[in-house]
Amino acid sequence: MFAEIMPDYSRKAPRRVLVVDDNEPSAMTLSWAMELYGCDVRTCFDGRSAVAVAHDFQPEIVLLDIGMPIMDGYEVCRQLRRDPVLTDTRVVAQTGWGDTETRKRTAEAGFNDHLTKPVDLGALAKLLELA
Repeated sequence: MFAEIMPDYSRKAPRRVLVVDDNEPSAMTLSWAMELYGCDVRTCFDGRSAVAVAHDFQPEIVLLDIGMPIMDGYEVCRQLRRDPVLTDTRVVAQTGWGDTETRKRTAEAGFNDHLTKPVDLGALAKLLELA
């Protein structure tokens, strides 16, 4: 199953990916999938730590849950967009909300893409190729 959707990164440097989700099992599963794609992955379970880790790690892609307590994904994205070292980082909303209003809000907050949970691995592979 993974062979059909696995990008070939054998000749490229590993993608740096930050996974952020307050649901730890979801975050760990997505991180594991990214590792299978050959990515260098960091995982955070809250928005505050995500902002700090992103600054230090400088990921190419951030897979960011929207509905988190204390600092939601919208605010995390806005803070990432203000960080000069993250100007080229692709920020992807990953959420159970796929309605038009939520998609509009993610775009306004600065997200590059919007994936609805459960995240389709084929769509994720395409995003990795874009980074």
